[in-house]
Amino acid sequence: MDTGKKIKLVREATGLKREEFSVRTGVPIGTLIGVEQGRHEPKAGVLKSIAEQWPEYAAYLLTDKIEVVQKKPETTG
Repeated sequence: MDTGKKIKLVREATGLKREEFSVRTGVPIGTLIGVEQGRHEPKAGVLKSIAEQWPEYAAYLLTDKIEVVQKKPETTG
């Protein structure tokens, strides 16, 4: 799957509209639309911005793998 489609799926998974996603990531709305529509590939800064906001999707954006982040049991004592 191309990166633009993955970014769109991440945005949809967050429940945000393009405008909200743009504000949260700092990615200009025009850039986001162009990437999602496959008109151009995202630069590294776009991927970095998304990964900083939602680290759980970083591996998926780069490799197609979704890793479930689980909390380690806290030890008492």
